[in-house]
Amino acid sequence: MLAGLFALFWLLPSFGLIDLTVTWSSTWPQVLEAGWGLYFTLLVGAPFIAVAARSRLPTGAPEMLVVATLALLVSGVVALEIGCVVLGLILAVGAVAVTWPWRWPFGEVRRSGTDRMSAVFVILAAASAGPWLVYAVHMWSLNRQDRFDSDVTNDVDHYSVQGAFGLAMVLLACLLVPAGMRTGRRLVGVCAGLAAAYLGLVSLAWHPTQGSFGPVWSVLCMAWGLALVVLPFLPAANSGEGAPATPYAA
Repeated sequence: MLAGLFALFWLLPSFGLIDLTVTWSSTWPQVLEAGWGLYFTLLVGAPFIAVAARSRLPTGAPEMLVVATLALLVSGVVALEIGCVVLGLILAVGAVAVTWPWRWPFGEVRRSGTDRMSAVFVILAAASAGPWLVYAVHMWSLNRQDRFDSDVTNDVDHYSVQGAFGLAMVLLACLLVPAGMRTGRRLVGVCAGLAAAYLGLVSLAWHPTQGSFGPVWSVLCMAWGLALVVLPFLPAANSGEGAPATPYAA
């Protein structure tokens, strides 16, 4: 129940779903709205929903909450956006509140070596790390400029969350590599992949606009995101060498 309440908080009062509804409106900065909406809907709200829906803590959900929290805190510090730090601290409280009865996140990741799909996920993570980090650094730089063309939600500049989005994509892609994440790959892959693919689609449709990629990177971002969605469902992603992973037990 508590996880469900946290999910509703990030989806509605924090404008996760609401910002997604204006990503095709010409009166809003579409890409910045998409970044904010995707972050708090898929990277924050979805793992809370996964926790609320399961009798055991699902592998992947706590790890995603840790990544989302870390990305917000780092972004707030680097982008000089105190509101982003506050969001990260609020998220940290929620993440601890719903995961403390179980083993702390990353327990299954530490148990394992690699499996058949690990090399594929390593390639995807490595190939995207540079572009995503460059994008995050650029967004943080724009945030520090206090630009007139930004958007502000709950007193937080969207550029800082856009930078957190880029950093989170790198970290979530790395989460898919260890065999210990085998049972959590679908949750992480679907959430991160859909977020990346949709941001690429909005960017392609509305380029040039605030926070958008160029057309080539928009298409590559869509392809990369769809790969993250599809690959965890292949048989090779759920079998192979390494210790078997099981959901965290209460």
